[in-house]
Amino acid sequence: MHKMDALVHDAMQVGIEAAQSAGKILCDMLETATVREKAPKDLVTDADVAAQECIEGRILAAFPSHQFLGEECSQPDVIRAMASNVEWLWVVDPLDGTVNYVHKMPNFAVSIALMHRGQTVLGIVLDPMAQELYVATLGQGATVNGRKLQSSTCTKLDSALIAASFPPQVQKDSLEIAQFVDILVHSQSIRRLGSAALNLCYVAQGRLDAYWAGFLKVWDVAAGALIATESGAILSSYGGKQHDPWGGNLIVAGSRQLHKELSGRLQAAEHDIY
Repeated sequence: MHKMDALVHDAMQVGIEAAQSAGKILCDMLETATVREKAPKDLVTDADVAAQECIEGRILAAFPSHQFLGEECSQPDVIRAMASNVEWLWVVDPLDGTVNYVHKMPNFAVSIALMHRGQTVLGIVLDPMAQELYVATLGQGATVNGRKLQSSTCTKLDSALIAASFPPQVQKDSLEIAQFVDILVHSQSIRRLGSAALNLCYVAQGRLDAYWAGFLKVWDVAAGALIATESGAILSSYGGKQHDPWGGNLIVAGSRQLHKELSGRLQAAEHDIY
């Protein structure tokens, strides 16, 4: 086995164990977690912090020379500036879907990605309530609980179930609302589920035909984006540009035809509002 392949394989085992331990913490604390606002409508709980500490401890014990970026870290911009020059960087969201978690809605996840010199090579997303473990390694496909994933073959927007994410402080006259209304009218149906990581995994699994969002953080998408693309989904940033996990926006669809149609509608809504 190639040295890098062996490291990614070992990292996968450590990452899965870390995700499962963090998922147990989240489930154990579901009824007792304390909540505070980081910003208006942007919540964090002591369960987020406990889960991240668990993940970081396990990962750095196994790979002490690696760098670690979690949602609850204090200096993500510093790490972003050096990310492409960092040989190994773990990017972690210990609780993606905090608002759901606070309201005890069972749609939240642990998201763990490993980047090698800026490229994501490993993605792990765990839904601890459904006990669904999504895993992908670069070039090796994606699985859920060991079963191979294949994205949807839906090609038409009017037959598609689409998900969207909005920023916490979205305004009624914002671009996001204009896009939402346009896609709502032209798709079969639309969902706002509350976890970017799971949305990406659902596209990988074919539960969703497509998903778009315009404000995400790297820890929201790094793992899920790899899982989606390794399932055959088409992923880009807005305007069809190559997806940048640090860029904040994405469009993903199970088929190239649907991706093109969804992208066109989103751009049309942007032109209408501006």
